[in-house]
Amino acid sequence: MNRAFDYNGTIVAPSRPEKKLRLVKKRLMLDSGDRDISKYPYNNDIVFYLPRVYENVVSIRLMAAEIPAGITGLSAPNVSPPSAVAIQGGVPLYILVDVEGLNKSDECAAGAERSGYPDGYFAKIPLTGGTGQTFYNDNSQQENITAYYPPIGRLDRLHVRMRAHSQKVSGESIYWPDAQYSLSLEVECMENSFDSFSSFETRISKRAESP
Repeated sequence: MNRAFDYNGTIVAPSRPEKKLRLVKKRLMLDSGDRDISKYPYNNDIVFYLPRVYENVVSIRLMAAEIPAGITGLSAPNVSPPSAVAIQGGVPLYILVDVEGLNKSDECAAGAERSGYPDGYFAKIPLTGGTGQTFYNDNSQQENITAYYPPIGRLDRLHVRMRAHSQKVSGESIYWPDAQYSLSLEVECMENSFDSFSSFETRISKRAESP
């Protein structure tokens, strides 16, 4: 059956569906209040279970973050029960986000330890100053984009730890006893799906390859 038809004097027909690999961006919001409170009573070091399984992840971008006031240091996990501790150097100028297995930014070590920490952290969030609230947005501040090659096959959870630079060795972290923080992520996945022109009516029988 010939599905071609006349459209204002031009012979057109639906294009043939073609599958191809393409990059698809999906957005994800993490709120520390969504954690399992019974398992993670503090919002310093928690696991987020994602609403879907993201497959073939090639990059993750921290688009924005909302950090409440009242940063408090928390003792290392091997100290039981955990207790509030002083943050070395006082309230930091920035906080670091660790995501287990996904860190790709290198970090130097205090005291001129030459080895440092390869793949030390996932993202860096500058604080606005003092103990006030911080609203981070990468359109006006530094970017935090992490690429993964080869892509991550399946991603269904994120183990996030919030800390200061000085807490890398001690295992301590930071938390907010009276408020929750939020992270907005852009997850870029590779998908094998129909291209954008599979349902487009055209008289062109063959697509031109993208440069």
